[in-house]
Amino acid sequence: MIYTANEIKRADATAKQQGMPETVLMERAASAVAHRLQLPDEASVLVVCGTGNNGGDGWVVARELAQRGHDVFVWSPLGAPKTDATSMHAAYVEQYVTIVDTPPSTDWIVDALYGIGLSGAVTGKGRDVISWLMSQPANIVSIDVPSGVPSDTADDFDGHAVTAMMTYTLHGFKRSAFLPKTAPYYGEVERVDIGLPHTSSWRVLTEADFDDSLLTRERFSHKTTYGRGLLIGGSEHLIGAPFLAGRAALRTGIGLLEMIVPEQASPLKAGLPEAMYTSADTIANKDVDAIAIGPGMVEGETLVRIWESVRKKTMPLVVDAGALSHAHLDAAGTLILTPHPGELARMTGQTVEEIEADRFGVARAFAMRHGVHLILKGTHTLIVTPEGTGAVNTVEASALAKGGSGDVLTGMLLAMWARCRRIETPHNPNEQAVLWHALAAKKMSESMHPASVLASDVVEAIGRIQKEES
Repeated sequence: MIYTANEIKRADATAKQQGMPETVLMERAASAVAHRLQLPDEASVLVVCGTGNNGGDGWVVARELAQRGHDVFVWSPLGAPKTDATSMHAAYVEQYVTIVDTPPSTDWIVDALYGIGLSGAVTGKGRDVISWLMSQPANIVSIDVPSGVPSDTADDFDGHAVTAMMTYTLHGFKRSAFLPKTAPYYGEVERVDIGLPHTSSWRVLTEADFDDSLLTRERFSHKTTYGRGLLIGGSEHLIGAPFLAGRAALRTGIGLLEMIVPEQASPLKAGLPEAMYTSADTIANKDVDAIAIGPGMVEGETLVRIWESVRKKTMPLVVDAGALSHAHLDAAGTLILTPHPGELARMTGQTVEEIEADRFGVARAFAMRHGVHLILKGTHTLIVTPEGTGAVNTVEASALAKGGSGDVLTGMLLAMWARCRRIETPHNPNEQAVLWHALAAKKMSESMHPASVLASDVVEAIGRIQKEES
């Protein structure tokens, strides 16, 4: 689950109201962190504690490590604890550790300076402390959020923060762990469950969430079992995109695929003989399970004319690339939009920087305002429903940072939505397509460098995914 700072604070407040003392919750969280923090026996540790509850977590971690036999120093550069729970733990822990005013050089540093309460850029002494921490050769582990990194957005983030080797995030992930500007500061991220109920509307998707039954075929099925799709794309100078999408749809398992492409693309039809080809004049009479439009298309009279026909259809409609427009948010069927930040910026009037600083907030607001499914592409692609719930993909696939990757995803989405109209599935087709797309790129990166992987290579890996045994 993924939470905002306010959601975490409300969860803590609710736990306190229901009889969970803050000191106990702090003990539970920090002890769980210390349990995961397996250091070499001879390692020395400096725990840097702030004045709030994050500092309290640091005091408990310091005690646990000292009782394990480590040489532990605690430094509180911002002053005495300001919360009762932190004060109580600090008073008890002092007998186990060495309290210092001048921090020594150690093998490891536990960063418990700031938590989710930080608002805006770090100023004053805290800024100097972070500078000192980053000058040290020690391995740095952060509790909850690397100090200096905001929890929710990167709007006011100036880059002055702890760069952790590892971050143990409490209860749930924080949004900034998935923003381009702040994610690098987290290092490896591990969620630590502290026993509070989960209520977030955002989930994290991992490789384990991929439904590998999508790779199976029923013995007595036939081509219409897996859906019929219509793919519309291409323009005079962008003729390859719809064929990448079409091949991806077929590799993803769509039963029947029809395509509408411009005359200039005719020579490429022979390279995809499994598809059927038709003209835009037939759209009104098409009985298909899903439609995708946009790969390789550009604004113009042709797109306007085709959109007027497509928008009247009641089946799911995947809109990508050239078809993404603020004018294309009204359709009879379910709309699935697949913008990258630049395309969403064009549709919202915001800058790319504004979108990337608050991907969760912007994507959620857009999806709910327009009643659409939104897939905001990026290193951590967001998949948002019209109700404002969502998920973030965490399968690393740097090979997708190349032209044509979005076209492949569009084809996969077409296949997934067409299939879902024929076969009942418990899984969100958008989430499964995004995961499958990333896994295919990851698979190709096992046999060649990610920089060399082409979008067409990703297509050929779609059918080669095997989930790792848990």
